[in-house]
Amino acid sequence: MPAPSLGDFDKAEVLDALRAQRAHTLALLEGLTPARWGEPVLPGWRVREVVAHLITTDEGALTGRLLRLGFSERPMSDVEAWNETQVGRWADRPVPALLAALDRWGGRMSRVLAMQPAVLLRRRLPTPFGRVSSLWLVMLRVYDEWVHGEDVRRGLGLASDDAPERVRPVARQLLAALPQQTLPRISPSASGRVEVRFEDLDLPPVGVDLDGRRYGVAVTGAGTAIAAPAGALIMVAAGRDVWREVEGAGTLRITGDRAPAETFLDALRVV
Repeated sequence: MPAPSLGDFDKAEVLDALRAQRAHTLALLEGLTPARWGEPVLPGWRVREVVAHLITTDEGALTGRLLRLGFSERPMSDVEAWNETQVGRWADRPVPALLAALDRWGGRMSRVLAMQPAVLLRRRLPTPFGRVSSLWLVMLRVYDEWVHGEDVRRGLGLASDDAPERVRPVARQLLAALPQQTLPRISPSASGRVEVRFEDLDLPPVGVDLDGRRYGVAVTGAGTAIAAPAGALIMVAAGRDVWREVEGAGTLRITGDRAPAETFLDALRVV
C-alpha cells in the first residue's frame, strides 16, 4: 500500500490546485481567436469539445447527475460514454458562453469544496477506482484538466505548461493513483522493484515492488530506476505518449535492470 502522504491530500492543497488549474485553463483559452476553437486537438474533438468536457464533468458532479448515473457502481467506460453525450449539449455554443460556463462551474466547484469539513472530504467512498476520498477525486479532476490543457497546447502548436510549480499537483495525483489504476494492470507473474523519480520536482522517489504489490516512499532496495520530467511521465500515464518513444528522445531514462521498468511502464496508466 502507498505511504499515507502519497494519497491523503490536504484540503488547502487541493483547493489551491483546483483554483490555480482552472485559472490557467481560462487564461489559455481566453488567448485563442474564435477560429482556433474550431481546430481539432484530439481525435473527434476540437478545442470546443475539450472545453465542453470540462464543463460537463463539473456540472455532472455538482448537480448529482453522476450519482444518478450510478457513478460508484459503473466502470469508467460507462461514465466516459455518458460524458461524450453531454459534451454534445455544450460544444457548439458561442465561445463567450463556453468561457463563462467554465468560469462559473469552476467557481462553484471551489466554493462547494471550501464549505465541506476536511474530515468529510477525507472519508473514503466507493468509486470506479475503488474506495478513495473526495479530495482524491478532485485532484483527479485537476490532473485531467492539466492533461486536456496539454492536448489543446499540442494541437495548436503552443508551448507546454510544464513548469515545476504547475505540474507538481498533477504529479502528486499520478503518484496517488498508481495503486488504483496501474498496479492492477501488472501481471501477477511480474517480479522486481522499480524506483520512480521526477527529475524536476522535489517529491521523494517512490518504490514499486512488483512481486508483493507494495508501493510507496518506504519501498526501498530497487535496482531499477525510472527518471523523467514530471510532465513527460504524466503524458505517458495519460496515454498521450508512448514511453519507448519518450525514452528514445532522451527524455525518460531507465537505469539498472530494464525488465521491471518495462513491466511497470507498459502498465502505467492514470486517467
